[in-house]
Amino acid sequence: MGVFVEQYGAVRWVAVMAFCLTAALVGARLGTMRPGACAGLRADRESDAAHLVMCLVMLGMLVFPTVADPHAVRGVLTAMVVVYTLLLGDRMLRWRSGFSDVGTGGGKVGAFAYHVLAAAAMLYAMSGHGPPEHGGHGHAGTASGPVLVLAALFAADAAVMAVPALRRRLPRVFPHPMGAAGSLAVVPHLVMDLGTAYMLVAAAAG
Repeated sequence: MGVFVEQYGAVRWVAVMAFCLTAALVGARLGTMRPGACAGLRADRESDAAHLVMCLVMLGMLVFPTVADPHAVRGVLTAMVVVYTLLLGDRMLRWRSGFSDVGTGGGKVGAFAYHVLAAAAMLYAMSGHGPPEHGGHGHAGTASGPVLVLAALFAADAAVMAVPALRRRLPRVFPHPMGAAGSLAVVPHLVMDLGTAYMLVAAAAG
């Protein structure tokens, strides 16, 4: 991954700036959000915190692609998957129990399901594509297919988020709780989609 990231420097630093912008937007939203405002779909402190953590992890991997210890990165991603899965389970239980703070139609459940998928996808990519000298298994061509399929899924979700007509056709049972199309609320999710897709492609390229 480090070689691919360094080889395409322009894309790398565009991604860094996008993640910095996203971290700033999410951090500002977390700083101004009142605890009492968390009942709505657009006010989700846990989901925003998950976005912020993912941004910081991605930034570390982009800014220090060859210095970051693969074992440490995998450890962080593993912890994120475990924590996000526990939070997702809690949200599912609260949603099924009829708690109003989980949102109509399970929107907040869908938001955290996305975070679990993103963290798990990155963990899968990192677990099989680390440099052998750092304890990884090296690049395995047969494992590139699933990683690229995941990258395509995140890219497709980014297209849905970017095009209002596509967003309006999403099933109501599993909506995106990111605000109206074109609003700043869409930016963090869009950047995470594209950034995750980029990192997965980098992992598949070895």
